[in-house]
Amino acid sequence: MNWTVIWLDTADAELMRWYVDARTTGHAEAYTRATAQIERLLESDPAAAGESRSNHSRVIVELPLTVEFEVHADHRTAVVTRVRYTPGRGPA
Repeated sequence: MNWTVIWLDTADAELMRWYVDARTTGHAEAYTRATAQIERLLESDPAAAGESRSNHSRVIVELPLTVEFEVHADHRTAVVTRVRYTPGRGPA
């Protein structure tokens, strides 16, 4: 049950920018784990991942990341539209 995951250029740029911040603050490992988990969830069943928002939109929180995405079931595609980074207080 594989889905295609598309990261908009803006979301991909946010992901890379936040990764640099995560490395600087000692959270790179947690950031990498969260990114991998989000990818797995989106590839397997994005319609069940995270929480529903308006229309096709959903949000998934896998700390230290929050990812906003759209699900397009007719094309079996998840489109990542935004990434936010919420670092913890110390290295993970």
